[in-house]
Amino acid sequence: MPEQPPIPPRDAVPGPDPEGSARVIPLARPRPGPTLELTVLVPTRNEAGNVDVLIDRLGAALRGRRAEVLFVDDSDDDTPRRVLARTHDATPEAPALRVIHRPPDVRAGGLGTAVTTGLAAARGEWAVVMDGDLQHPPELVPGLVEAGRRTGADLVVASRRVPGGDAAGLDGVARSAVSGAATWLARAAFPRRLHGVTDPMSGFFAVRRTALDLHALRPDGFKILLEILVRSPGLATHEVGFTFGERQAGDSKASVGEGLRFARQVVRLSAARRAAERRARERRRAAAGQAGDARQGWSGRVRVPTRRGA
Repeated sequence: MPEQPPIPPRDAVPGPDPEGSARVIPLARPRPGPTLELTVLVPTRNEAGNVDVLIDRLGAALRGRRAEVLFVDDSDDDTPRRVLARTHDATPEAPALRVIHRPPDVRAGGLGTAVTTGLAAARGEWAVVMDGDLQHPPELVPGLVEAGRRTGADLVVASRRVPGGDAAGLDGVARSAVSGAATWLARAAFPRRLHGVTDPMSGFFAVRRTALDLHALRPDGFKILLEILVRSPGLATHEVGFTFGERQAGDSKASVGEGLRFARQVVRLSAARRAAERRARERRRAAAGQAGDARQGWSGRVRVPTRRGA
């Protein structure tokens, strides 16, 4: 890998505004013209050891496209400064780089809210969500968008569980078993909403931004794709196989706490689904009652004929 530019001093990276809210820090001049083709959305937490390689590989994959790479960063390390350093070698053919650094007091919800924050700030027609640890291959990003356009899908999932997919990068038998059990639980809890989706636990997917209602999402934890699928009925989905790679640097963020968050998410989504179905039944009954009243009112009318010439 070519020698990287020096990292700017810590005080060169803008921090949160005085109110403590997340602040968008533009790191490269936006491309002129209308909406971009795509935004690659990378939620990060302490991934300083991976971002240089990730930016290199995304730059090669997206060269010449109207694209941006948006990091939504919850780091306590040098991740945002590493991204800032990469603007020194930006070229017109490379995707623009931006970062949103979230201070600790606005990180509630973890990765899930990082993704929705990025979706709200994205400028691309499509958003491709991927991890920053290089377990999701950057070279597949254009293919996910092209698959969505070719098939007319709103959401394209990079799946480890279809032909051409492989979960080899999961750390050990225990993590593979936990991933499989979580997938089974989600599909059992939401059979209709997840019909045709083999890997609802994937963190690598492309979505057409206009197909989403961000206000309907209540994310908490890692499994933002499950949140989108359950709370966005009617999305046309498609899957593309991929090989889940090994982490290149840093530590996995999976933990017992994230497992408990996932269990709470399934319970919360199940309750929301039942409430939505109950409201739908009530609306149907109300509509049927109104139609019956209208028919009864019409049949109860007495038509009095009049004689012509009277």
